[in-house]
Order: sequence, then C-alpha cells, then structure tokens
Amino acid sequence: MDPCRTWGAMALLCLLVPGGHPGPCRVSIYPEEPTVEFGSSLLLNCTSSCRNYSRLNWEVSTTKMGMQGPGWVSLSIPNVTSWSLELQCFGIFGQQRNIAKTTLHAYRFSPPQIYLEGDTVAGKEARVTCNASAQVSPHDPPNLHLTLWGGGLPPSTHRGPSVGLSFTAQLEQHGQEVMCEAVLQLGRRTVNASAVVTLWVWAAPHDVQVWAPQTTFTTGDNLTVMCRAEGNPPPQLHWEMPTNTSWELWDGGTTITIPAAQRVHDGTYRCLAENHYGAGAASIDLVFRGSFRSPLIPVVVTLAVVTVLAVVAVSWWLYRTQGWKLMPS
Repeated sequence: MDPCRTWGAMALLCLLVPGGHPGPCRVSIYPEEPTVEFGSSLLLNCTSSCRNYSRLNWEVSTTKMGMQGPGWVSLSIPNVTSWSLELQCFGIFGQQRNIAKTTLHAYRFSPPQIYLEGDTVAGKEARVTCNASAQVSPHDPPNLHLTLWGGGLPPSTHRGPSVGLSFTAQLEQHGQEVMCEAVLQLGRRTVNASAVVTLWVWAAPHDVQVWAPQTTFTTGDNLTVMCRAEGNPPPQLHWEMPTNTSWELWDGGTTITIPAAQRVHDGTYRCLAENHYGAGAASIDLVFRGSFRSPLIPVVVTLAVVTVLAVVAVSWWLYRTQGWKLMPS
C-alpha cells in the first residue's frame, strides 16, 4: 500500500521520486524562525513527511512540555528566559535519522511614545520626538526603525530608539495628528507598533479688531463699541476709555454700551486682549459734535442781525445827507 495515499494531509509533505514512490522521509519545524517576546510562552510543532518512523521527538536544553499525534510532536515553552535557544527535532526511519534545526530568538519591545517638548506656540520653534526601545540580545543592537509623520510635517525615518522633528508651529496645525511607527526586524519577521498624538497649538492674541456703528455722536446718542480677538486660549478683554466715562459691558466684555452719551464720552476707546502667551490691542476714536439743535436757528438769527444793522446804516445816511430828522416821540 502506498503510504502517500493513506496518510491524508500528511501525504502532502512526502517527497516523490520518479515512479510515484515516497522519497527520503523528512522532519520540519514550524515556525521555521521562531521569535517570541522575552518571558512569554511559545508553541512549536515538528512534523514528519512519513509515518513509518520509530521515533519522533525534540532535543532541547530546556524542560520539554508538549503533545504528540500521528506524524507530529509539539513543544511548549511556558516561559522563554533565554535570548537565543537552539532547537532540534529528529525522526528515526529504520536506519535513517533525519534532523531539523532552528534557533529561537527572544526580544523585548516597548511601543513608541510621542513627546512634545514644552508648549507648542504658533510662530515659535517646536520639537516633537518619538521614542521606542527594543532588545534582542544583551550584546546585539536591535534592528529598529522609527518613522514620524503627520501634522503637516515632513516624514522622518531613523534607525535607532529615537526620531525627532523641529518645526515652526502654525495655527493650521492645531488639532492635527502626528503619528509614529516603530518596526523591529527579527530575521524574516517584523514586529511593529504605533502611537498617535494630537497637536495642540497655543497662540497669543491676534487679529484684534475694534469697531462701532458710528464714530461721531451728539448729546443723547446711544453709543456701542465692540471688540473681537483671536487666540488660544481665548484672550481676556480689557478696555481703556476716556476719563469719567460711564459705560456698561455686554457679551462677556466684548461690547460696551453708553446710553445717552455726553461730551465726556468723546475720546479713544482701546481694547486690550491678553492670554498666557501674549497680548494685542486695537483702538477707535469717538468724536463729539456738540448738542443737538435745528440748523435753521443760526440762519434766522444771522438774518435778523444783518437786517437791523442795515436799517440803522440807511437811517444814519439819510440823516446826514438829506437832513432827515428823527420824528419826535
């Protein structure tokens, strides 16, 4: 009976020679290049391409635990405490002995962490750094690569435990994400992890604006002056106004109202915006034009005065030239 027909899935591991007969029996270890985090557990499997073996087992320098079945035997290591461990599995097929070997490599890997050095303030120099750590052996340097990107920054890749980027912070970067990926190369296997941080860009007060619906007024007008400023955190607003000015604040200090304005309200109104990162200011001038009265009154008074003066002048001329005398009263 052909063993390659009767062994089910294990028959796929048979090496055929011309004529359809099984070739030399082999043993194989899976995974071929075992890697595991230091201190964790590992399960390996050794399989035989044929079942006509008299023995199939592991040879390792550690306590063996595992199970076995037709054509396979497993090896369980509950706590890997060696950075490098030679593993060997053998199968005896009559007079033939076939051996499979591999080396277990342990590693330590700490996921990356992103740091922003101090406050990130718009218009000022800032730096973001990503750190990660790995260990593959007390004597061998790890093949570790870090890549930092995002937040409108150019990507930067560095081999080693740290990568950093210096940049001039911009307001549009506020709320954007910066990412870092760490890749540890372990033979043909890679272990990777990533981290994300959101940029929080602080800003001194800017774009301070002061305006009013009217900049000239007369007695009794209702005045309104408003101020607006950008910044992060939102700036506090303070007002500097003409001496002896009476006023009311509205909308958290952004608006000043002056009911029934008087001459004393004439002058410069200055808005000062402040937060922890700086200050900014803007101002506006309000001009008083005098009390409200009809524009016809000055005209009538002027005409009356001119008329009286004209009558007096004519009477005086007639008296001197024509001998007119004033009528007795």
